[in-house]
Amino acid sequence: MKKMILLFSVLMLAACSGEASQAEKDLDKVKSEIAELEDQINDVQGDNEALEQQVDAKESELDELESNNQEEPDESKASEENEETEENTDSEE
Repeated sequence: MKKMILLFSVLMLAACSGEASQAEKDLDKVKSEIAELEDQINDVQGDNEALEQQVDAKESELDELESNNQEEPDESKASEENEETEENTDSEE
């Protein structure tokens, strides 16, 4: 009788060990979630790099516009002075 109970217990343990334990299932689930998060991180990093390139391009454009604007103030001052002179002349008449 003891041999039969022992044999039955061994068979039950063998049957249970064939299935993945809950811990193994949870581990697989966590691994898949980690893989999904890594994909999301890679996507965000790619988006970030694209935005940084756009910012750099806009900064370059801004620097170029500022340098062009610094070259033109003499011309704009002269045109402003001409306009003021014309206004003063018109008002005197």
